[in-house]
Amino acid sequence: MSPLKLVIKELLYRRISTLVILLTVVIASSVSIAIYTLSKASENETRKIMREQGLNLYIFPKGTNLIDFYSINNTGTFPENYVDVLAESKTFDAVRHLTGILQIKYPDWKDANGSSHQIILFGYKDEAEQKYLSRQETMGFDVKKGTVQIGALLSKNVKPGEPFSIEGVDGKQRSFIVDKRLEEGRGMMDQGVSFNLDDLQELLGMEGKINKIEALGCVCHDGRIKNARSQVQTIFSDLEVTEISSIADARENQRLMMNKYGAFIIPFVIISALLITGLLFHQNVNVRKREIGLLKATGRSPYTILFMILLKAFILGLAGGIIGFFLGSWIAEYFGKEIFRFTASSIKPVWQVFYYTIVIFPLLWMLSSWIPALLATRIDAAKILSEE
Repeated sequence: MSPLKLVIKELLYRRISTLVILLTVVIASSVSIAIYTLSKASENETRKIMREQGLNLYIFPKGTNLIDFYSINNTGTFPENYVDVLAESKTFDAVRHLTGILQIKYPDWKDANGSSHQIILFGYKDEAEQKYLSRQETMGFDVKKGTVQIGALLSKNVKPGEPFSIEGVDGKQRSFIVDKRLEEGRGMMDQGVSFNLDDLQELLGMEGKINKIEALGCVCHDGRIKNARSQVQTIFSDLEVTEISSIADARENQRLMMNKYGAFIIPFVIISALLITGLLFHQNVNVRKREIGLLKATGRSPYTILFMILLKAFILGLAGGIIGFFLGSWIAEYFGKEIFRFTASSIKPVWQVFYYTIVIFPLLWMLSSWIPALLATRIDAAKILSEE
């Protein structure tokens, strides 16, 4: 009888032992897959939550007085097409989600009652698509042409259903549909009006001009701001980069926390399961001493005995890994709906991990059975069979 048939018969004969070892594989793989899948969902959830805080990099003309920049005083401008040039660069990968903005203080806006207010005008260019980088969901603050989005403080001066009216640089009054009234708590945007960039440029006679780019700095091996600044200034030496560190730190700390969590819990579960499996295989070998002695007495070599035990471990590791992948994915999807608000519907099996699962778990369980298998090859057939 071939070693494979002997292994299959032994698996079917010792059902309890087989099921217990299979269970260790299923638990280890399902927990690992569930945690990994949930960690990916957590990253996406964090990205969704953190986007509400805005982008964390500002790019502006070199020499800009930062006191003026942060106090919303009008600053120098640069060509709008700088955004597109950066987005189309093949080597520009330290910055994502580029959004060109024209930000202007408007000192004398009059509401419907004739009262004057100092407000801030924001013109947003649609987020530039970086075609040489993997596509990601838009984070830019896009505004449709012909419409505006007004801040919470300003919206008190614009009646519901009425358009937003403002005088342009040519002295003519212009009206825009109020597409959205923003909730309070957006800082300086509470006293501002957001336009499509083309509309604001035309209103102010500043066609083709912006005065800052908002973006998201990537976490890079040689430092966030250092790498972003270097790449920007390699292309445009007349630009400067600054970072909103509170937002950047929050993103990075969340990412590191989830990486550390997964890096601890997954190896812990797998190593614990491997130790238990090793003990179960050792017990299995002890129970089968007479059987192994008979196999040796009938001419089976130690290498055949070793191969049979490793083959058993391989079969159980493969079966348990496959079951655990689907079980873990289901667990992640089920509990993810209760945990995550934004990304629950997008939690799906990570199929790239499946291919690792069907390789790694059989190899790990073969490793856990290695010492018991070596002990089995050293069983003395004559001594074992002579015992009553």
